[in-house]
Amino acid sequence: MAELIVYRGSERVTVKPKSDVCYLYRIGPGYVDGGNFVDLNDGHQLNILAEEIRDDYTQWVYSLNESFLAANLVVEKLSLFFLTDLSCKRSEFFETFDLICGLLLIQRQLAGVELSTACLIGVEPGFERAFRSIFPKAEIIVSESAQPQTSAWRRLGSDAFYLLRVAGVVVINAFMKGNVLSSLSADRAFFSVYPQMFSKDGIDTKYGSFYNENDNYAVTILTDGMHQITSLRQYVKWYHEAEKRGFGVIDRHLRISDIASGIFWLGRMWQYLLKQRFRVLSFKAIDISGLMRTEFLFSISRVMRLLVLKGAMGRFLSTISAREIIYYPCEYPLGRMISWVVSTNKPRLVSTGFQMSIASNRRLEQFLAPGEGSLKPPFLKHAPLPNGVLAEDEAAASIYRQAGYSNVAIMDSIYRYAYLDGITPQKKPGLSLIAPGLHDGAMMLEQMRTEMVAHPNNRYLIKPHPRADNDYLSRWTSVNNLQVSTQPIAKLLAMVSRVFVTYSSVGIEAKLLGVDVTIIQVPGRVNASPLLVV
Repeated sequence: MAELIVYRGSERVTVKPKSDVCYLYRIGPGYVDGGNFVDLNDGHQLNILAEEIRDDYTQWVYSLNESFLAANLVVEKLSLFFLTDLSCKRSEFFETFDLICGLLLIQRQLAGVELSTACLIGVEPGFERAFRSIFPKAEIIVSESAQPQTSAWRRLGSDAFYLLRVAGVVVINAFMKGNVLSSLSADRAFFSVYPQMFSKDGIDTKYGSFYNENDNYAVTILTDGMHQITSLRQYVKWYHEAEKRGFGVIDRHLRISDIASGIFWLGRMWQYLLKQRFRVLSFKAIDISGLMRTEFLFSISRVMRLLVLKGAMGRFLSTISAREIIYYPCEYPLGRMISWVVSTNKPRLVSTGFQMSIASNRRLEQFLAPGEGSLKPPFLKHAPLPNGVLAEDEAAASIYRQAGYSNVAIMDSIYRYAYLDGITPQKKPGLSLIAPGLHDGAMMLEQMRTEMVAHPNNRYLIKPHPRADNDYLSRWTSVNNLQVSTQPIAKLLAMVSRVFVTYSSVGIEAKLLGVDVTIIQVPGRVNASPLLVV
């Protein structure tokens, strides 16, 4: 008889085993004291598992579209499934895929072991349900149960505030015509988020020099309220700035009818979710219904907001005379909405997806099931794709081609890395940079704790992700050799001798400069860095 402890967290906890043999699996950087545990964590095998089941999982997720069609969740020949975060497999945002891989790894590691007791610490109810489905005979003890990533009330409240902001924007647009462009004339229109993605010089940092004087920007300020959260005061300030620069502002085309459409489909999506609440969703004999509920909840908000923005996008497209529209990220719901609207409203306009960040064999966003994507409507059984894709390198291009994207070309240069040309690395001994991704900063620092304690004379600079929730940094003020840096990444890369990353593209940039890179493997988390080959 054996015992298993599964701990999800970042703190150090003490657990006294009740059995002679006690296995341990950690999710996150936390530690467990109190016994002589048999460690089941194996980052290498976890990453291998992720690649093994990736295509099966992608196909399984795609199959969920059938229930959307059955519920008639269709707008203008598009199944709303394809605008969900669930459909896009946001593995950097949701833990579902990582947890599935972890459960399968535990199952493999314990093959032939009779598990009598399992203690689950700090896990969500969705994980508990999934665990019970593969170990039905074990006694399950749950302690310090974590709250789900989101809740129905939280989503409803957030959506209500978003709709109120849209209503405020509609009123502002009506009273403040300003110098809104009645027509955008350019060779190419570059979609972007203003001001989040722009430098002080008014240049989108991702497109860089790919944009030239014959082009123009088509920007959104309000977005879907998730890519950028904007107050009405900020909206007025920023649309004035954008229009002064000559940019086309998509939000200036919002109407009351867009809000009405959003409210209608919000109601329809909630009705669908309530009818699905007792449905059991299983993947590889694991009941992941609870984990998927979180993705469904978040997706309802995303779909509603994109349908609000879709009206403004369609009207904006009618004002432009460009031959091509270029946008990122085409793999995410926002990009799919653009592909859909362009294909439906202005099919002669060439749509080109632009790679925004890393592409990896373990990053699910780029992957589609066979036959899932399509360039032309109807998009009832096919996700809307751009006419072509610009990838950063051959490795990324091969992933897009494998996934089913058409007309994949490689950029003449990686424009977001252009700043590296002016850097001569000093590689100061003992000076390191910690570069977290969007959602893993807290976990990464916990994983780095041993490194920083072991080298008290070294200095560690952490450059938090600019769009992340960085409240966790306040817990690290007492660590003397750790310093939060606000300097541009270019200055930091010019100084340090080593860079620590999980999956951030800063690791690739450091590698290009010849700076040593250490990839941090967080226990229980699939690592999506393209630098890591399994």
